[in-house]
Amino acid sequence: MNKYKERRERLYKKLANDSALILFSGSEIKKSADAFYDFEVNRNFFYLTGIKQEGSILFVTKIRSKIKETILTSPYDAHKEIWTGRRLKPSSATEICGIENYKSTDEFDTLLKTLEGKVTTIYLDQEPGILTHTGMLTTRFALQIGGIPETKVENVYPLIVRMRMVKDEVEIQLIRDSIALTGKALSHALTKIKPGAYEYEIAAAFEYKIKKAHGKLGFSTIAATGDNAVILHYPNLGSKLEPGQLLLLDLGGHNNMYTADISRTIPVSGKFTPLQVTVYEIVLACNKAVINFIRPGKTIMDLQNYTREFLKDRLVKAKLMDPSEDISNYYYHGVSHHLGLDTHDPSDRALPLEKGNVITVEPGLYFAKHGIGVRIEDNILITEKGAENLSISIPKEIKEIIS
Repeated sequence: MNKYKERRERLYKKLANDSALILFSGSEIKKSADAFYDFEVNRNFFYLTGIKQEGSILFVTKIRSKIKETILTSPYDAHKEIWTGRRLKPSSATEICGIENYKSTDEFDTLLKTLEGKVTTIYLDQEPGILTHTGMLTTRFALQIGGIPETKVENVYPLIVRMRMVKDEVEIQLIRDSIALTGKALSHALTKIKPGAYEYEIAAAFEYKIKKAHGKLGFSTIAATGDNAVILHYPNLGSKLEPGQLLLLDLGGHNNMYTADISRTIPVSGKFTPLQVTVYEIVLACNKAVINFIRPGKTIMDLQNYTREFLKDRLVKAKLMDPSEDISNYYYHGVSHHLGLDTHDPSDRALPLEKGNVITVEPGLYFAKHGIGVRIEDNILITEKGAENLSISIPKEIKEIIS
């Protein structure tokens, strides 16, 4: 069975009878004049259809338990294809998503009118910022269709997110492939690290290998040297790598929509100073301890609390912080998030972890006065009894990363 069709069928079982589901792929967002930002499909839409083209719609009715699906895309325009690239033809759209019934988006308003008197609930993805095929916010669209007599609008976002949290075997393999690609690109970038190089050169080396594999970045590459590394999402990438500094890399790529998210910290000169070794070894030990701590039933907050206690205990023993201090002075982010179609995959963080979840483990320590920022991040699959480190092949031991 088409994997997207199987996912939709699981979702439909959760929908009320006499209801409709309307999901949008999104719209291009204008940058300036006649320029637009690169389009990124709404991941919930892609998860259920496999279609990446802007302006597409999934339209479903469930009446007396009978499901009728329609996929809509913008009318095929050969002239537009000449200017902006290949466009989906109806046959391609139906083949990708496994839905036989096709209409163009020109017919959407007519379809919408057929719901009157037939459905009592309309499900929309009301995640903030999501756009319809016309560029209208779905939250505004919800108000518009809320005027249909005897019909209420429900947010389907939590149901889809709950499904996305548990990866199937196909998704897990795609994440493994992305981690492998990221690891190869990172290995190439590491060969460019030396005093006198610039942060952007290291990032460019990584991105070159990703693009050479017909891939894309999962997020903007972070390459932060010295005290730049205490800025968690450091954006500028303009500093020169100096002898004796550390370079913190946080990066990920993919060519299948499912991204990796890896962090490694490398000595610019090929060796650590004694203080850098101490900090690095604490973070590395914490990374391993948290991975070993993970099992189904734990929550991400459990992992965070464990991380904070571990880091504080080790820093106090190393005399790098006073027992009366708050660990937040040196560790000020979460240790984990879900991973998948989004780098920070949507999730209900209050729910206990379960088999099939894929999360990150990324403890870090940051000392601005010493110009030290260390983060070590791996991608972890929750198994029946514990956890599997999917990125274990990417070097992080001191003996593996010093020259």
